[in-house]
Amino acid sequence: MKTTAALLLATTSSLAAQNNQQPTDPDCELDPALCEIVMDDYIQVVETRLGTSNIGQNSSILTSNRYSSERVDSSLKSIPGIGLFRRADSYTAHPTTQGLTMRGVGANGAGRVLVTLDGVPLNDPFGGWIYWSALAVENTAEIQVLRGGGSGAFGAQALAGALDMRSRRAGADGNMVSGSVGARGSYQVSGRAVISVGDTDFMLNVGREETDGAYLLAEDQRGPIDVRAASDVTRAGLKIDSVFESVRVRGAVRYFKENRVNGLSLSTNETEAVDIDLTLSGSADSTEWELISYYRTRDFANAFVSARDGRTTERPVLDQFDVPAWGAGMLARIQFGGLELGVDTRRMSGETNERYRNLGAGFTRQRRAGGQQWVLGLYGEYGGAVGDAEYSATLRTDRWRTYNGERLETNIADSSIVRDDEVPNRGDWIWSGRLGIEHRLTSAVAMRAAAYKSWRLPTLNEYYRPFRVVNDITEANANLVPEKLYGVEVGFDYQPADIAHLSLTVFRNWLNDGVGNVTIGFGPGFFPLGGFVPGGGVLRQRANIDRSITDGIELEGTFRFQDVWSLTARYLYARARITAFEARPELVGKRPVQTPRHGLTLALRYEGDDLSFNSEMRYSADQFDDDLNVRRLAGIVTFSAGASYALVDNVRLNANVENLFDAKVISAISATGLETLAQRRFARIGLEVSF
Repeated sequence: MKTTAALLLATTSSLAAQNNQQPTDPDCELDPALCEIVMDDYIQVVETRLGTSNIGQNSSILTSNRYSSERVDSSLKSIPGIGLFRRADSYTAHPTTQGLTMRGVGANGAGRVLVTLDGVPLNDPFGGWIYWSALAVENTAEIQVLRGGGSGAFGAQALAGALDMRSRRAGADGNMVSGSVGARGSYQVSGRAVISVGDTDFMLNVGREETDGAYLLAEDQRGPIDVRAASDVTRAGLKIDSVFESVRVRGAVRYFKENRVNGLSLSTNETEAVDIDLTLSGSADSTEWELISYYRTRDFANAFVSARDGRTTERPVLDQFDVPAWGAGMLARIQFGGLELGVDTRRMSGETNERYRNLGAGFTRQRRAGGQQWVLGLYGEYGGAVGDAEYSATLRTDRWRTYNGERLETNIADSSIVRDDEVPNRGDWIWSGRLGIEHRLTSAVAMRAAAYKSWRLPTLNEYYRPFRVVNDITEANANLVPEKLYGVEVGFDYQPADIAHLSLTVFRNWLNDGVGNVTIGFGPGFFPLGGFVPGGGVLRQRANIDRSITDGIELEGTFRFQDVWSLTARYLYARARITAFEARPELVGKRPVQTPRHGLTLALRYEGDDLSFNSEMRYSADQFDDDLNVRRLAGIVTFSAGASYALVDNVRLNANVENLFDAKVISAISATGLETLAQRRFARIGLEVSF
């Protein structure tokens, strides 16, 4: 089946989703995890997991269309409150700040949202962030956005929600090649080849993109050492889909490599990654089952530098020359008679090897810091119906362990030990759960409600790795405890006809022990915790904040007319504040960093036979770049547009532009007033040929 194109959005409750699902593929009779989904009259063939219960939960479906964006993280901006740690997108954001957050729970670099691809976690095993540039939009068929804490099959790390991505099913499409050129010397090429041998389908995909990038500072703040944030990405993957008697076997191998320059010529990073996964699934009588296993490696290197002498010279201040990490895991699920039982285990390992303390003649010290983590979870979930009401209940217990932790610092000249921390092994049991109910009040009105507890284990990066950005230093904290989120929400969906849908959700979240970067002091000066902090710099440390509360309202309305037009409006109000922090009472009442109170998007779309286009306005209110709520980032309004036109059969012309009017978007402010710019205007045009 042929599909073209960018990320279209439909927001549904689980009742609405069921009404829109229409299995038509014969393979569904063999394995319900493979089916053809008809969503809002737009047909996609997707690879899915066993069905997951989201009763009572506000959720959204995105389906792939390339004229909207080349990156998944950019497309997620259509939903207010979902974004990376800062306002930057994956083209310019440092990889360690590309964790995902939602609903105003509070942003951090590791993210508080679990991101999976065909059930396999994508969060980095060392730092929790996501390499969005590794995800090929053309091979991403569908994304389910689940707001609110997760439990059950999503388990640990789905603190604020989950992003459940589904790839294109091998054999669902034919071959494809595409290419585009864009602003600032950017280009992208990709291809897909599909081969079928009996009951086995093979899909090979490759891609390459490069850009000279944009400057990260405005012209009046730049100096001779400032350069464009250039990057290049190479990715390749092989996917296999086969049937052996009553068992479906799906496997994938993905390779990814990225090189970046982060605004200064010596400030670079590179990543090389390999992911391998294998999924077995099947059904017999009324029982369905699924077994997912995976292994992934990450090799990361990164250099931080300090601008000096009026930005005329630069000095390396931290050289993370070798940051290896790996992760492995398994998820086993079985469903029968309304009951689901599952086992979920994950293991992560990683360390940073880095040189630091450069006083002008080169680095004088070296550090090795890292450790391992292990999580084992067991859960049960039951769902059913009483009259017009549906309900589900999930209970999960996890055993977590962090062990083999170390932080060793030595003098490079003579290998003498400067610091050798004794990091005790730690572990505990923790429970999570979810209750959900949906009730159809009338043929047009449905009510939903949910209550939940979720949790997130701090990453190895948060436990062990300190870092420095220019003159701002952040220390690690090996004494962190897991984050816990408690939440309740109530929502109503109104759909008087197929052409209109309105939704309202009211929620409250209590975040206990949320990990944040807390200010210790200002430079110049020497601090026992972090050493010397230069003038204009700030010393912070990761710490558990006792409690913060977020009260929120989500509104959405979609109206379709003449079968080809749609108008959608979405609004999020999220009042987040710290309500308890015994160690730092002066922060009580402050807003969590990078958390706007208001978000709004308006989108107009046209989907014709030959021509499709979309336009979107996005508003995000002011937010703060620091825990003290001193560095205020003003609110922003940006516009984007995209179009796709069928030149001939199987050949489409795609074009899009982000930040159409080049609005000034500030993602960070330094203590000296330097403003880091993001989301600069970017236009591209390209061709896509399928055969």
